Amino acid sequence: MIIAQISDMHIGASAKLRGETPAGNLLRALEAIGGFHPDLILATGDLVNNEGPEEYQELAELLSVPPAPVFLLPGNHDNPAIIKRYFPTHYYLPDALPLSYVIDDFPVRIVAVDQTEPGLVGGRFTRAHADWMDRTLKRSRKKPTIVALHHPPFPTHDRLFDTIGLEGADLFAKVIAGHPQVGRVICGHHHRLTTGKIAHAPVVSAPSTAWIYGLAFHPEDKVATITDEPPGFLLHVWSEEAGFATHLINF
Repeated sequence: MIIAQISDMHIGASAKLRGETPAGNLLRALEAIGGFHPDLILATGDLVNNEGPEEYQELAELLSVPPAPVFLLPGNHDNPAIIKRYFPTHYYLPDALPLSYVIDDFPVRIVAVDQTEPGLVGGRFTRAHADWMDRTLKRSRKKPTIVALHHPPFPTHDRLFDTIGLEGADLFAKVIAGHPQVGRVICGHHHRLTTGKIAHAPVVSAPSTAWIYGLAFHPEDKVATITDEPPGFLLHVWSEEAGFATHLINF
């Protein structure tokens, strides 16, 4: 099974350092993804830039003929309350917030957690999220599972992004620890490839398809610099014999 992960598309944002538009980059990403013949495409948040209805309309048009079924998860730049209005055929989206859901139609189970909160740049994983995720994971203990969210649930040591990361990450880790079938935790938000570990599970954040941020480790480093690195996406590949592997694809 092949899962393509795109993230932080920021449709509606202006062109950045490399001069490319987020919409044009998304089309390039979809074309590249099609060459790998994935089973599905999972978008892990910041689908648009300013929560605007016109941005979601543009995104819907860009995704109108995807190379594989697309599943959407909101980020801190999104308005979860209006996403379903522009994607009425996306059956997996619940009628009420949060927009957390499960995809059981494939050999790998996808558990997507909407831990965004209006007005917050960072994310928040609450007891309600934990109870839902634990109940959901208990329903299928033997099926290999990916848990997806927007905000990385581990420290990355970046001076900016660790201050706008996931509140409640310890609670998230406790839930994951009780479910050995979780073989990957995937996220976005950082606009670059970052890896870590939560309990037994490797965690990987996808790069942005729009632009890549640099890193700031030291007090004198400028935070959130936009670099000329190429954008990218991830391919998570699974087989019963070998388990999971993750590949970075730049375009």
